[in-house]
Order: sequence, then C-alpha cells, then structure tokens
Amino acid sequence: MTNTEQGGFLTLNGLSLAQVVTNREKYGTNKMPDPRVKSAWNFLVDVFRDKINLILLIMTFIFVGLAILGYGDITEAIGIGIVVIIVAIVNVITHLRSQHSTLELRRRASVLLCNVIRGGHIRNIDSTEIVVGDIVLLQAGERIPADGYLVHGHISVNNSVLNGESDEVHKSPIPNFKYNRATTITANDYTNANYVFAGTTVHGGGGAMRVTRVGMDTENAKILKTLSDIGEEKTALQTGLDNLAGFIGKIGGVCAVCVALVMIIIHWHIHGFDGVGDVVFTVAHAITFGLTIFVAAVPEGLPFIIEIITAQNAHKMTRANLLAKNPNKIPEAGNIQLLCTDKTGTITYGKMQPVANYTGDGTNVGFDADVSDAVIKIIMNNMVLNGRAMLDAGGAIVGGNSTERALFGALGINNKIVANIKKKNQVVTKTLFTSASKFSATTVKTSQGLRTYIMAAPEIILAHSKFYIDAGGETHPLNRATVRRIILSNARRAMRVIATAYYDGPHTQGKIPDNLTFVTVSTLRDDVRPGVADIVRDLRSSGVSVMMITGDILETARVIARESKILQSDDDIAITATEFDKMSDAAVKRILPQIRVIARATPHTKLRLVQIAQEMGLCIGMCGDGTNDAPALKGADVGYAMGDSTDVCKEASDIIITDNNFVSIGNSILMGRTFMHNVTGFLRFQLPINFTLVAISILFPIVLDLEAFMAVQILIINIVIDSLNSLAFGGEPPRAEYMTEPPAGKNAKLITGDTIAGVIWTTIASIFIFTITLVEPFASIFGDASMSARFALIIIIAILNGFCVRVRGFNIFSDLSKNPMFITMACVVFVGLYACVTFGGNALSLEPLSPIQWLAIAGLGLLIVPINFIYKTLR
Repeated sequence: MTNTEQGGFLTLNGLSLAQVVTNREKYGTNKMPDPRVKSAWNFLVDVFRDKINLILLIMTFIFVGLAILGYGDITEAIGIGIVVIIVAIVNVITHLRSQHSTLELRRRASVLLCNVIRGGHIRNIDSTEIVVGDIVLLQAGERIPADGYLVHGHISVNNSVLNGESDEVHKSPIPNFKYNRATTITANDYTNANYVFAGTTVHGGGGAMRVTRVGMDTENAKILKTLSDIGEEKTALQTGLDNLAGFIGKIGGVCAVCVALVMIIIHWHIHGFDGVGDVVFTVAHAITFGLTIFVAAVPEGLPFIIEIITAQNAHKMTRANLLAKNPNKIPEAGNIQLLCTDKTGTITYGKMQPVANYTGDGTNVGFDADVSDAVIKIIMNNMVLNGRAMLDAGGAIVGGNSTERALFGALGINNKIVANIKKKNQVVTKTLFTSASKFSATTVKTSQGLRTYIMAAPEIILAHSKFYIDAGGETHPLNRATVRRIILSNARRAMRVIATAYYDGPHTQGKIPDNLTFVTVSTLRDDVRPGVADIVRDLRSSGVSVMMITGDILETARVIARESKILQSDDDIAITATEFDKMSDAAVKRILPQIRVIARATPHTKLRLVQIAQEMGLCIGMCGDGTNDAPALKGADVGYAMGDSTDVCKEASDIIITDNNFVSIGNSILMGRTFMHNVTGFLRFQLPINFTLVAISILFPIVLDLEAFMAVQILIINIVIDSLNSLAFGGEPPRAEYMTEPPAGKNAKLITGDTIAGVIWTTIASIFIFTITLVEPFASIFGDASMSARFALIIIIAILNGFCVRVRGFNIFSDLSKNPMFITMACVVFVGLYACVTFGGNALSLEPLSPIQWLAIAGLGLLIVPINFIYKTLR
C-alpha cells in the first residue's frame, strides 16, 4: 500500500487482493446492522396488548366461570378461545411477513456502490465489500461508506446523521497524518480537519479516503444499534383509521352499556331474580353480551388490514420498477396534483449519444483524433482533468454524469490515455463543478508553464471567450455570433450542449477571465422515451399538472416539452429560473397553474416552487436525480429519485424509480389511487357488517326477547371470516377509470360522503333482508335452525356485497382474472361457513342446514346485489 507524490499528482495503489482478504478476516466486513426486529413472541405479546383481544380473553374467562357455576356450557368458552388463538396466529404470521418485507425494501433501497483503488486500479464494488485500509474515491452527492480519513482532495460533508447539524464541514488531508486505532472517537472529531464517517454525505468537492473502521465498528453503527423497532411510526392514513375505529368504538361502547342494562331490567321485570346465583348469571350474561356488541361494533381489523394492503402494494410497485423506500407514501402518490420532473433520464432515455463537435468557426470536427488531433487532445485533457467520469480496472467508464460518460466513450479515452494526461499535467489547483457556478476549472503545470482548462455550460464559456482554435490547431479571434447560432440551432433540436476552453495562466477561485480560447461546443442527443407523451396526456386529463424542471437551456427544454406533450397550448408557460426567481410569491401563485417548464433551474428554484405549491394547498410530487434536488425532494409531499441518482438524492426520496422512466412515475400515481380505492372498497365491505351485527344484536333481544347471534358467532363473523375476505381487496388491480378522476389532493378525507351513503344504504338493506327471515314462508323453512340461518345469511350477504363494492359499474365480475385472490378468499370463506354450520355443533351453537334452507339463504342473500345496483343507479 503506497501513498506517494509523483509530479504533483497523488498516486494511490491501495490494497492488494491478498491484503483485502487479510484485513477482512482481521477487522470484519462493512455490513451495517439491520434495525432491531421483533420476534414471533414479541408480536404474540402485542396481540394481547390490544384492547379488543383483551376483551375476548375476559369474555372467555367469564364464560368459563359461568360454566363452572353451572350457568352455561363450556363449549362456548372453548369456541371463543379457539377464535382468540386463530386471531393470535394470523396476527403473528402477518406481522412477521410484513416485517420481512420492510427489511427487504430497506436493504434494496440502501444498496451503495463505490469506487475503490486496489492494486493500482479503480474498481466499482458494493460498499459491503470494503475493508479496513481500502482507498475509496469520493464525489459530490455520494454517501461515505465507512469511517476513515482524507488522503487526497478537498470535500465538504454533511454530518447531520451523526450530530444533527446540517452545516457543511470542510475536510482536507493532513500532511504526514498518523492514524491511531486505539484513540477513542468523540463528537469533536466529527468536525475535525480530515476525519470522515460512514453515513455522512459529500456535498461538494472530491477526493480519496483511507478506511479505518467498517461495519459494526463505525460511528454510524453505534447510532443504528439504538434504532427503535420497525413500523412504530403511524402514517396519516393509519391514524385516520385508528380514529375511525375509535369513534365507532365509542358508539359501540355506549350501545353495549345500554343493551346490558336493558337486558338486566327486562329480565328482572319479566322473570324476576331467583336467588343470588340468578342475579350473578343475569349480570354476567348481560356483560358478556354487551362486550359482544362492542366487539361487533369496532372495526378493529382496519389498521391490520391496511398494513397488509400496504405490504401488497409495495411488492406490486417493486414489480413496476418502483422501490417504495417509504411504503406509507404509496397512497399519498394518488393525491398528487402537481408533478415536477427532471428531463434527462426521466422524460428522456438518459443515454446521451454524441452528435457533433463544433469549433469556433462552425466546423464539425467530430470526435476522431485523426480529423483534428490538436482539438481532440485539448478536449481529452479537459475531460480527464475536469470531468468526474473515470475508468475502472477493466476500462469501464464509471462516475460522472451521462454527458461526461458519453464524451469519454466518444473520444475513446482509455486507461493509457488517462495515465499519460495525468503524467504530463501536474495539477496545481482544481475548482469542481457546482450547480450554482455551472463550470469546473483545473490549473496544471506543463512543460510550457501554467494552463487552466475549463468545462462549462456553453453560454458561460462563450461570454468569456476571446479566441478559438481551429481544426489545424491555429488560434483566431472568435466571432461569438457564429457559436451562438450553433448553440441555439442545436438547442432547438433538443441537443445537450457542453463547451470546453482553456487559457494560459493560474485560476482565481470562482472567477473566469475574459481571455478564454474556445475549443469546441459538443452536442449530444437524448431521445424522449416512448409512452411519455401518452402518460402526460393521461395525467393532465386526470387533473395532474406536469411540470418539467431542468438544468438545460430554455430552447432545449421547450423542444423536449413539446415532444412529450408537456407543452401543448399557447397558455402553457415556459420560463427560465432567472425569470422565476425574480417573481414575487404572489405573482408565481397567479401563473403557477400554467407553468409547464422551468429551465436552468437551481436548488433554490425547486425548493421555492415546492413551498409555494404547498402554500396553495396543492399536493406536490417532485422528481430528481442530483444532490441539488435533495431539499426539494425532502420538502415535497412525495419525493421521487431516479435509480441512478446520487446517494443524497435517494436518501431524501420516498420512492425510487429503478428504471429512470417517467412512465413509471405515472404508474405510481395510478397505484396510489388504486390503493385508496381498495381501502374505500374495504370500508364499504366491512362497516355494513359491523353496523348490521350491532343493530340486529340489539333489536332481536329487545323486540323479540331472542338472541340474534351468540358471542362466539359474532366473533367468527367479525374477526375471522371478514378478515380473510378483506385480504382480497388489497389485490384489486389498477383500473384505467381511476385516472379519469380528479386527484383527492392534500389531506383528503378518508371517509367521503359517497362512502358514508353507501355504508348506510347497505346496512339498511341488510337489516331489511334479515327481517324477511321472520315472516312466512321463511320463518317456517328455517324453524329451529333460525340462528344457523342468520349466521349463514350475514356471511353470504358479506361475500356478495364484496363483489358489488369492488367495482363502480354493474359487472361485478369485471377484472376478476386479475385478482384471483378475491375468488379464492370468497371460496375459502364459504367453505369455512359450511364447515362451521355443519360441524360447529354446541361449540358454536349452530346446527346443520338442509339443502332447502341453504337455497332459501342463498336467495335472500342475492337480494343485496340488485339493491346495490339500485344505489349505483341513483348515485
């Protein structure tokens, strides 16, 4: 392992492959700990911390006590106990699967590749393969993969993950620094001159670090060890569901108390009390029945089912090239009203193809050294010394942006050329590219003296150029109008343009002199992806405004925006960031609905746009791929990062677009809307069952002095059967009709007026159908099996109502082939129903039904279908 100066350029050989193996065995791997996970036992304990499950346990003990005293049958207690066991098993299995899915998503989202020097060659490896002693190359936008110290270059880092401070800390190598592994790291070391730490991010500059600690020995690992259990933080949707369940629970609690008191009073009024035992039995029976009413009223499965639906949708999104780093943002994506997107790699392919290379007199010299050796050599020097692209040990181009990688390839730059350029050009000073300055400059010492190479946006180079070099290597005065025409004509054809120049002399930090020698303006083309125009049209028709925010010049942005249908009419506005930044917030708000393109955008521009849109009450989605996009991504309601984004950008995002395709962003909006439709469908399925159970359980004892259902039956209906059937709603497929609806927007209500009306309609309809069982000929058909008939009827109604509420139209079998789980669950529920009725016996207080009775129940249950059709027609 060497670290020597040769001709002013730092040469780093790094570890040999043998040393890598030795250090990995000695110091361990660079794998960070996963967040602390719960065991099956932890989840089982949580099950019985839930108030509903506690009530079930209390009911079980009451029934057991009554049976011991001779006032009941132990079979009902056994039945309730079985229900409790089933609930516990289902909860534990589901939460374990959900936890596994969450961990898998986190692992996929945290994959980090980095460039290391080993054996004198650059290698692109997974950060988990880093070992102590490795030399890791660092660039702006990257997350530092291990602890260590800077040995080359100058960087600024953000240490907020360690100390909560967002101020950038500048790091530089310390000459002759000796690292002592035995020294204890303190908080003061976070801001010292050369130490860098895992998990922090490089915000500016570039350099190389030597790794000193990896994996569990890093400072970041100490923090990760203290992380709380997965899934503790509730989303707005989960909170809304909890509030809904709590509200209904309060109503159910009042009903339960009232019913229990009424039952005691009625028994005392009609039958009186025959001793203390009768009083105890009556009170205990009334309490257990009241608790049953409460359990029937509370939709305790709502948050549980939503957790399952969220996990299902996260997997669906992964298959659609959408990595939901924050799955709780899936429903929020469906509410987006303004979607802001980058151009390169999102609207377009992101694979730049070099087209032309123009000198200052308008000659296209291309990229072949045989055509113009003098010009191509200067461009190569510029790319190697100023660009962030580099070559790994195999000669593959890594690092940098798509433009730099494309030019590297077009110029035929290889490791031999890179080594020769660096040997002949001793770097004196280096100014790295930033989104604010939009140029990079490197001063080198050559045999002829100091020379500064500059690479920048063409308008910057042009503004400071006085001369140009022709294809033969001769220098002439520059006619800026000629170059300006080249830039504009290519911009109108949606070409990416980048210029190179040089001057003799040193570089003053942050300043460009006015005596540049213009070399070339290189043009590259990045075509619009197929399907983008269609999805933009669909989004606009569904009420989602699409805005392109790009670093390109306005002319290029306009062309791509027209090709992708973002710009469609004369009312659509395309402006530069300079124009936008000069406008007041009030002025921006007036024209925001018409803005479609903002060119030459800065981080400030993007963040300000997000803030203004949110002040207007809009739900905004922001897409980006660079470090400068991170503030806007973090501030947006839903932040999208491209799959090849910088680490900082991915860290700030909620959803990662793994294929870098705008069409996938459109799919995420459709999936978000589908999620909310599935939740609404579940509510329309579940709530009528709860309300019907409560109403019938109250009316039958009071009006008819007859129990409609036994406690164990209500528990089976409300917990086991409904939960199984409800799982199918998470598998409902996206439907094109959802994209014809306007977005719900920010803070959309969970329960809409239409949902409430549908729930009330179905509840009244179900109660009406149950009253039919009391009249002839049905009363005679069911006879002594009336309780079994009621139990079967409410489940049949629930199954058929599920088919009705899953679609908006009248074809209840629409798209069933896309959700086989729905049919499967319906069949499982029916088979379970038949088994309960036929074999439940005393444990469930049920008796078998005859074929005629089953036909009568099926006929009554089918009434819910036309009743649903009537509601849809009226709606």
